[in-house]
Amino acid sequence: LFRNQHHVFTKNGVASTMKHSRLHASSTTSSGSLDQLPIQSTPVVPKKFVPFPFQYHQELTLRVSALTNLGIGVCRTPIEEPEKTNEAENNVNNNNTKSKSSEGDATKAELKTQKGEWVIFVPNVIPGELIRIRVFRNHKSYSDADLIEVLEPSQDRVDPVCPLATVCGGCQYQHMSIKAQRQWKTQHVQELLERIGSAEGAQVSPTVGTDEVYHYRSKITPHYNAPKKIIGGKSYELQDIGFKQKASRRLIDVPYCHIATEAINERLDSYRSDLRRQALDGTIRRPKRGATLLLREADEGVVVDHSQYVTTTVAGLKFRFLAGNFFQNNPHMLPLMVEYVVEGATRLNPSNGKAMTHLIDCYCGSGLFCLGSAKSFQTCVGIEVNDKAVEEAKANAALNNITNCDFVAASAEAIFESETPVKQCTSNANGEHSKPTTTELFVRDFPRDTTVVVVDPPRKGCSEEFLEQLYAFSPQRVVYMSCDPATQARDAKGLIEQGGYEITSAVPFDLFPQTRHIESLVVFEKKAVES
Repeated sequence: LFRNQHHVFTKNGVASTMKHSRLHASSTTSSGSLDQLPIQSTPVVPKKFVPFPFQYHQELTLRVSALTNLGIGVCRTPIEEPEKTNEAENNVNNNNTKSKSSEGDATKAELKTQKGEWVIFVPNVIPGELIRIRVFRNHKSYSDADLIEVLEPSQDRVDPVCPLATVCGGCQYQHMSIKAQRQWKTQHVQELLERIGSAEGAQVSPTVGTDEVYHYRSKITPHYNAPKKIIGGKSYELQDIGFKQKASRRLIDVPYCHIATEAINERLDSYRSDLRRQALDGTIRRPKRGATLLLREADEGVVVDHSQYVTTTVAGLKFRFLAGNFFQNNPHMLPLMVEYVVEGATRLNPSNGKAMTHLIDCYCGSGLFCLGSAKSFQTCVGIEVNDKAVEEAKANAALNNITNCDFVAASAEAIFESETPVKQCTSNANGEHSKPTTTELFVRDFPRDTTVVVVDPPRKGCSEEFLEQLYAFSPQRVVYMSCDPATQARDAKGLIEQGGYEITSAVPFDLFPQTRHIESLVVFEKKAVES
């Protein structure tokens, strides 16, 4: 179960009502479905349930009108207008960041209805479908419901590969064809750039993906809660090891993850057995606490130690980093992403036809984009707040014999006023670099008309301080890779309205098929100043 006393989904996405407060893998049938479990005829209404505008477990038949950026279906139905409130805007994504709200910004738009309409959120559906649903929670301006039955399925509906797809929070789109998933992701980026970014007319290219839509993920981080102590001894019982359920913070036991690599799943099986044995033996680490596990596949195989160094190869370059540090987790997509970043960064200046010569990589991590672009530039500088990541980036430059890249350990805001002189190279017609020399050249002295700034910030996007300094620095081009198109669109608004840039290309990447997650690359070009 992913909520008390109700909302257990079968493999087909149909909800069954249960007496039990927990569901273990052993409760499923041999096919992995939950159809044979007992049904509770009279549900117990939760004490805090608000019976307006719908009764607990009231069933409705509605048409799905859209999807939120969290992959949840949106239905609308006529209702008496409720008292006006901002509660839904504050709570709908559990993402209560002040002006920097990202995922919430996109979903808030779904709550803007015509007078007399009520919004109901339902998972595991596709826009256009006619569905039967069961309400389990009423908020002050929207409701949450479970899917009971798909009465008119979309032609894009497919059977999920994973028997846990409708309950596990790891995947949101396994019930959709991969074509439909990518079309939706393209549409999502387009709508965000227009609605939040004020980028009317921006052309978003079709989402880029590979054929590896399952068994592609090279890192997973399952969780387990504090083990249960067995009375009368030093032994413990380790219960669910897996991921959070949909619309709940409870865990669901996941013995096999269909989007993780086969090698990770093989190691996951033995790792789970080892942990349960350690719990029974009383030797499990920190027995009174839960933990987040790590399984990462790299050139060395599958490792489970956060502090172990691993190596992976991307577009012919070797990258060495701590297994627990951030590094993109789809090795099939990474070469394509680097290729698109380099292509966007190396376009000629449209105003004067000059080639780009200097690159600044903000939020550079272990140096993926900076090192991947190095051969196309005279000078590259990367900045990253994580000291360990900067050490890794410097080591990766040496590992690949790249001599025209410098890396600085500081916040991204500090790069434009850095007092550290940088290495500078010249290149011949074949793109071969001369021996680098350290001169009194600083980032602030880079030629603006041939300088590119690459940004790949965390999910919250760029800070206001960084953006203000970027506007003042005024490079010819900004190449912006983002794991959250909502915050990217928010920052795009500033780049367009305050920085004087225009969007020249936008490309979504299906880095994580079967999930709602989108990686988005937008290239901004400085507008030509009219004489």
